[in-house]
Amino acid sequence: MFAKKKIVASVAVLLAILLVGTVIASTIPVPAPIKDIPGAYQVAGSPDVSIEERVVKGGLAGTSVKDYYIIRGDSTETRGQPRVPIPVPPEGPDVSEYTELRISPSYEWLEMEPGDKRVFTVEVKHDKNKTVSTQVFIESPPYSEYTIGQGWITVKPESAEIPGAGMQEYNVTVKIPVNAELGHYNAQIVFTNDTWSMPYPEKFPAYVNTCELSINVWRPPVVFFWPRHISDRVKAGKSYEYVIQLENIGDTEIAINPEIAGEERRIIELPLPPFPYGYEEGRMPEEWLTIEAPACVPANSTATVTVTVAVPEDASGWRDTKINLNIDDPSITEWDGIVYMNLEVWKPPTTPYSDEFSVKQGDTFSVMVSAHQHAYDRYSGTEEEEEPSFNTVLLAPNNVTVTPESVKTVKKREVSLGLGMKYGPWGPYPEDAASEEQYHVMSTEYSKTYEVTNATGGTWTLEILPINVQDFEYTVAIGE
Repeated sequence: MFAKKKIVASVAVLLAILLVGTVIASTIPVPAPIKDIPGAYQVAGSPDVSIEERVVKGGLAGTSVKDYYIIRGDSTETRGQPRVPIPVPPEGPDVSEYTELRISPSYEWLEMEPGDKRVFTVEVKHDKNKTVSTQVFIESPPYSEYTIGQGWITVKPESAEIPGAGMQEYNVTVKIPVNAELGHYNAQIVFTNDTWSMPYPEKFPAYVNTCELSINVWRPPVVFFWPRHISDRVKAGKSYEYVIQLENIGDTEIAINPEIAGEERRIIELPLPPFPYGYEEGRMPEEWLTIEAPACVPANSTATVTVTVAVPEDASGWRDTKINLNIDDPSITEWDGIVYMNLEVWKPPTTPYSDEFSVKQGDTFSVMVSAHQHAYDRYSGTEEEEEPSFNTVLLAPNNVTVTPESVKTVKKREVSLGLGMKYGPWGPYPEDAASEEQYHVMSTEYSKTYEVTNATGGTWTLEILPINVQDFEYTVAIGE
């Protein structure tokens, strides 16, 4: 009896100790932050924990929370063991805090020259049944490379009251000063001071009611040149000339100073097949190039820049470079005055291509070998291009070399009936129909056909060594 009472008493004492410990733990104050920063707070550790309202919304001093820690919306921990903070998601914009208007157009793009003036109309509508006050101002984004100057844009009226379900027209006048720098300008025409709530700091306010304005201030070029890209296949150990033509349509001469642009050499090793392509791709060394050019392009006249490329014997692969013409035409930016050159240094094969095919005794068979050259594959210079040819050999089953007879040679060309061509910023464009007799070769196909009659039965070997050819195709036809 006494033993049972003693056990019961011990249990009661233990429960009392645990209860006291729980009460003491629950009354441990949470350390307050350095300063009472208003904002959203959250308790981490349990979804059903109950804390005071003032802990959630703001001050922490004097608040007791058992076995949990508290973090602010900026992830600052104020109590407890280090754990992964539970972020407080940003609240969305309260639609009651701003008025959203219907603006048309919401975006306007203009292309203007210095001294130009342009006027357009913006319609602002309000669907809700209340009056909205507008006060127009111009906001220029701070990240823009070019900043719109004071007085470039004016809006009439500057302020207006738009009645509920009403509409107001605003006349926007854009005037570019005659000394304005050429470039792309951006601005916002802001009608109210309402801003979107942003979850992160912004460089400038995110206004709700705006018309985005983009202006390209430019001048039409006076000097045109062609080609803008030079692409060619060249052979190691040979020299090549490339001509860049310039035309000045203005009334004053324009200075030029062509030079090699960019880094001198850049080598990138690529896992390329050894034939028919090269082994590497990289920057064309400056010592390969020689540039001859006049100091200017005369008024209403033309000029030529000659670029000579001397390809070393040990060169291979693809090589590229840039020729900056340095045209003293304010309408031509640095990047618009560059000719891009890409050359493929090609080494002709020294061993023939080989294939086998079988014929019956006494059969007749023919072999046709052909190759294509396209106008866009190679630079079109003044020199006559070397025509493709093939050294074709047939080995009979008894290892006897047979020199096949060429029974047909075909040269096929695709010709474009072009108009007179004028050099423009993006390439040649038709000038007029006065030069209708100028033709342009778009592609050329060369083919040879060889024939063998009363052939020895068995496996024959075909060997083709191409000359002045980068790719070719062949057809073996057996039988009459």
